[in-house]
Amino acid sequence: MTTVDEQLELARERRWNLAWVLTPYGLLGLASAVYAVSDPAGWGERLVTLGIAAGLAGWHWWFALAHPQWWDRWSWVMVGYFAGLIAFASVLVMRSDAFQLFVPACYVLAFIALPGWPAYLGVVAANVPWLMAPGAEALSTLVNLAVATPLAALIGGMVRAMEGEAIRRREANRELVAVAAENARLHAMLVARARETGVAEERARLAREIHDTVAQGLTGVVTQLEAVGELVGPGPVRARVDAARDLARTGLAEVRRSIEALRPGPLQGARLGDAVRQAVTTWRAQYDVPATFTVTGTPQPVHSEVEVTVLRAAQEALANVGRHARARRVDVTLSYMEDVIVLDVRDDGTGFDTGSVGGFGLTALRQRVRSLSGSVDVESAPGSGTAVSVTVPVIEVEA
Repeated sequence: MTTVDEQLELARERRWNLAWVLTPYGLLGLASAVYAVSDPAGWGERLVTLGIAAGLAGWHWWFALAHPQWWDRWSWVMVGYFAGLIAFASVLVMRSDAFQLFVPACYVLAFIALPGWPAYLGVVAANVPWLMAPGAEALSTLVNLAVATPLAALIGGMVRAMEGEAIRRREANRELVAVAAENARLHAMLVARARETGVAEERARLAREIHDTVAQGLTGVVTQLEAVGELVGPGPVRARVDAARDLARTGLAEVRRSIEALRPGPLQGARLGDAVRQAVTTWRAQYDVPATFTVTGTPQPVHSEVEVTVLRAAQEALANVGRHARARRVDVTLSYMEDVIVLDVRDDGTGFDTGSVGGFGLTALRQRVRSLSGSVDVESAPGSGTAVSVTVPVIEVEA
């Protein structure tokens, strides 16, 4: 993912790279023009020299413009390119002093073509054409090179350092953008999960309230009407009592259907064991990891809030295994005991340090289980897999 600023910076970098690559053509063209106008040699000699200059132009085009990918991937190829460049420049300088105008381009190309410390060796090698110039005084030439070489190395090192800093800054910006996107995704996931949890809790609360008030009241009305019906003999009053009793029973059935409708989706029309088994089956198909589900003890009907808590615990534990554990096998056990229900989820994955990890899902699960006076135990260590055990008390379904 790239930002607009990053795209603009990359565009500017490409333009500068193109300018550096085209600079040698400007200097070569200028040197050739000066040579053609001022050199006293005959036209035959001039054509040979200009042909060598054209060969240098073609050499640079083949490596720099025709195959720009070589500049980043083929270090030895670029060493050969630079050696050929120095050879061409040395021959041209030997033929005419005018081509000394091209030699500064060799300093620039040393830092463009050669990586790391070989670039500084290239700067030193770029002095060869100066030394090949005919009629040059050795002492003055060496003095000039002693000044020009360190200066060129210093400038090239500074430019390379600035380019490296720009690249590091761009990479840091890219990482920040990626982190921001990941944080946004996690925030959206947390918000969605919190919303789902809130909706589920509110539905459970409404179901509990309806069960404890309206359903219980209608149950009492039905009981009272049945008692009155036994005391009243056949006749108009008994018919009215029977009609009221039937209406109360119908209302009670509708209320119970409404309570069932408020229970979470996987538990509609299913026992807790079936709902957890379905969650395991769905997870196994999603992650393609072997997973077993076992029920021990005698299943018994429990309060819907207990069912919801155990089911959500299974879903959260399996989701964590799928996201983090890299497990090869998962075993899920639902145990019905005398006064508690225990859910165990074990995997053979990478494990983790339980003292340093605590995500939102696990925290929310602990809070939910604690609201039922239950407990959540997590046993894990790096490389030893993970075992999550959820224990909740049995809260029986009221009539």
